[in-house]
Amino acid sequence: SDVSSLLKRLIGENVKLEVTHGRNLGHVRADPGQIEQVIVNLAVNARDAMPDGGILSIQTFAVTAAQAREMRSTVLPAADYTGLRVSDTGMGIPPEILPKIFEPFFTTKEVGKGTGLGLSTVYGIVKQSGGYIFADSEVGHGTSFSVYLPVHMAGAGEKEAPSIKSAPPSRGDWGTGTILLVEDEDMVRAVAERALTR
Repeated sequence: SDVSSLLKRLIGENVKLEVTHGRNLGHVRADPGQIEQVIVNLAVNARDAMPDGGILSIQTFAVTAAQAREMRSTVLPAADYTGLRVSDTGMGIPPEILPKIFEPFFTTKEVGKGTGLGLSTVYGIVKQSGGYIFADSEVGHGTSFSVYLPVHMAGAGEKEAPSIKSAPPSRGDWGTGTILLVEDEDMVRAVAERALTR
């Protein structure tokens, strides 16, 4: 919901945005700014795959351990997940390219149009959050990215860490520096800047 208005500006007028919220979703342990970046990066790719317009569909859904088992995936362990699916009705990804899409610097876009870091960033964030991502595509019919994040259960003995009362570090201990953020897509750069600033 939070990122919908940003996405509408990002995808343009000829792409329709459809958002479907799942029910009874389990909590996940992930950085909100990074998950926002996952959605934005996938949406940008979807938009680029639909130059003549189409439908960008974003949905969240619950996956039980039994459903995960039924998927018979060699990668996805049987557990409870909260799923996020980003689909488009675009050109699709050829089968020979599909295995390479998460590699850093791999891009099919023309020179100056893409860095080849969008999907590798998405992959890195999902993995860092303990999750899994899969891509399904049919040339001429569109692509669907499915992210599965494990449901986080606070253990019985898990309590909030006691706050340690200590003096804040002095200004001299902090250090200073500059972070260079390189991203040719204005909206993606704004989201990344917001996440870094937080």
